[in-house]
Amino acid sequence: MKIMQKWIMAFILAALSITCLPHLINAEEQALDLQAIINEARTGSTIILPHGIYEGPILIEKTIHLKPRSGEEVAILNTSNQPAILIMADDVALTGLIIKDEQLKKQPTVLIQGDGVLLDQLHIHTGSFGIQMRKANHGQIQNTSIAWAGHVPERPVKLSDKGNGIDLYESNDNTFIGNTITSMHDGIYMENSDNNLIEENHFELLRYGVHCMYTKGTVIRNNVGNLNITGAMIMAARDVEVSNNTFTKQSENVNSQGILLFDAHGTSIVNNHVEGNRVGLYVEQSTMNHIKGNTMTANFIGIQLLDAENNAINSNQFIGNVASAEARNSVHNQLEGNYWDSFQGIDLDGDGRSEISYAINPFFQSLIKAKPGFQLFFQSPGMVFLEGLYQSQRQLWSVDASPLMEPSDQVRFIVPTQTLKHSAAVGAGLLSLAIYLIYLGVKRR
Repeated sequence: MKIMQKWIMAFILAALSITCLPHLINAEEQALDLQAIINEARTGSTIILPHGIYEGPILIEKTIHLKPRSGEEVAILNTSNQPAILIMADDVALTGLIIKDEQLKKQPTVLIQGDGVLLDQLHIHTGSFGIQMRKANHGQIQNTSIAWAGHVPERPVKLSDKGNGIDLYESNDNTFIGNTITSMHDGIYMENSDNNLIEENHFELLRYGVHCMYTKGTVIRNNVGNLNITGAMIMAARDVEVSNNTFTKQSENVNSQGILLFDAHGTSIVNNHVEGNRVGLYVEQSTMNHIKGNTMTANFIGIQLLDAENNAINSNQFIGNVASAEARNSVHNQLEGNYWDSFQGIDLDGDGRSEISYAINPFFQSLIKAKPGFQLFFQSPGMVFLEGLYQSQRQLWSVDASPLMEPSDQVRFIVPTQTLKHSAAVGAGLLSLAIYLIYLGVKRR
């Protein structure tokens, strides 16, 4: 009798252990209706898909892991106006899928409304938004590519036709690592979403690589942005970290900047490399920001301060820019120990810092605010001469009290010839345009 009880108990324990193990489903043994497979799967199942094309849209309302069989290619094709994949459950994981959703529409390709969702190694081709997260927290999107693939009949595609690569609203504590986003509207757009980490991503051919709106605690670290209108746009944000990023060649638009701060407060802009942009670092109506250790190289304007107060700007390097700095109505900023290659200082005590301060003359910015057309004469000999004569209210100028005499060891390099040619070409273009407009004015008279 005791032996029989032991066997019964062992059978019950074995049954329970099997039930508790993750459930694996080989979809090849099922019908290739992916929605039906998902509906039949138990919560916690891993669904392994064989090579093939599966039709969307798909709704996921339970915790599952969806992935292809090892070494095989699985694509989800969606031609409807609905999201290709709608995730409404927590702790869902999608790995290694190709998602083709190229129809122009308002609904995103992937819509996440659950917490703890993992998207890994996806390839998304979209005619809308790539991924939208709505009140979705503690998720992770990694090693995923998102690219625009939509077509507009009978006219070229406009930037306004496109959605954002990854779009967050009221979604907090998410992580975005190692993703590549190209030819979308914005790369990663965050609104009313706090404490998100954006790290080691690549952004190209976008409006803004990273766009923060009404956020706090965002970390933007070790990313690369190239050929966008603006690399990182920090607007109406608090306590954001922008560190160790590289933003290059944001220069094809009149509003192009490497990094833009507008109504940003308590932000750290540290150790970024910003090269070949129209404006390297643009700071407007922003206070209490810490800007340190950045390299602004071969930009049209290195740094621009407009109505910016009480910011700490130190230990930055401004090398090979057409104009190192511009400022207007920007007082009580602490500038110290920056290197300005356009400035010739005097070091009397040999400490590597000039005893002559570097002051940012506000003349040109004040002039173009009153008469925008004078932008055509930027850095012209006559404008430089007039700027040198202007010395009004020097106590209100932004001043680096002890600029470095030489760049730090970390940035001793020669500006690439290609970048110098780019800056020269921009200057030559503006000069040619100014001469042409003056000629037209004279001719009409």
